[in-house]
Amino acid sequence: MEEHYLLRCLREYPDVTAIKYGKRYELHRIEELVAHVRRTGRLTPDDVWKIRDNTYWIYDRHWAIPDPEAVRTGLENVSERLDFWHHQRKREALVQTLYEVFRNIEIVSIILRFVLPEHFAIYSPPMARILEVRRGHRDTETYLNYLENLDDIRRHYPGFRSIAEVNMAVWVLHERVYGNHFSEDVRKAFEEDRFMEGLRLRNMAHLLDLSDVRLARSLFPVNLRLSGQLAGFCFEQKVRNLYEKTLRESPQYIDLKELINRLHGSGAIDGFRAGMWHHARVIRNDALHSPEKLTEIGVRDLLAELEE
Repeated sequence: MEEHYLLRCLREYPDVTAIKYGKRYELHRIEELVAHVRRTGRLTPDDVWKIRDNTYWIYDRHWAIPDPEAVRTGLENVSERLDFWHHQRKREALVQTLYEVFRNIEIVSIILRFVLPEHFAIYSPPMARILEVRRGHRDTETYLNYLENLDDIRRHYPGFRSIAEVNMAVWVLHERVYGNHFSEDVRKAFEEDRFMEGLRLRNMAHLLDLSDVRLARSLFPVNLRLSGQLAGFCFEQKVRNLYEKTLRESPQYIDLKELINRLHGSGAIDGFRAGMWHHARVIRNDALHSPEKLTEIGVRDLLAELEE
């Protein structure tokens, strides 16, 4: 049976880190350095430095940890609330408590990933982007959304022992699809993966909370056809609503061209507006029936007619 592309990404993790950083990362060794935290439930500044300063990986300089005294004081202040033993029931509280100390969600995620690799992962914007992780109101909420996505992947694909392993696979996936170590096979498998496609679409479902007009505008830079079709629907509704409100009769069985002509004839719109609306009508027809004819200028003109 052919190896699943995400499990292949996990297997290739040390090789890709060697190519990218000149060093084969051994993250399981870092887990061993702080294994006692899982047993004792107590995190010290020394544990934080063990994660940062070791020979098993290269700590990213962008992950700036506060000065040692601030970390020591911060951990002392939250020691009674820092609960590593009941993290499954109190995951949000654990993330928030560490965030109070380090004020950086990526650093918080690094600590949790090595202390509790079964349930946590390193967060970074590129990996969140490839999954279209829904942004929360706070960084901690976004991170929790990311963890939920990784757990969904772990439960869907047999072979992953932890969320940290899924995290490693997603990191390689990003490198293979969007990074400098491209793989056509991995890209094709990712694009054809219906589960991952559904996961990403669910993460973007909040866009459906937008009005139809706002959604049409939001789609313009990424999908001209959908933007044009939705804008065309909104434009037709605008014309039909104006006709019913102005002429006080149903527009139900009247085509769009005739509606615009009647509105012009009644004086509800002037000749210039009628001309612009007929132009928008043609673009709307193309969007619905001949989307290959759409242009950015045309869809932009159609969207402009939706302005109040």
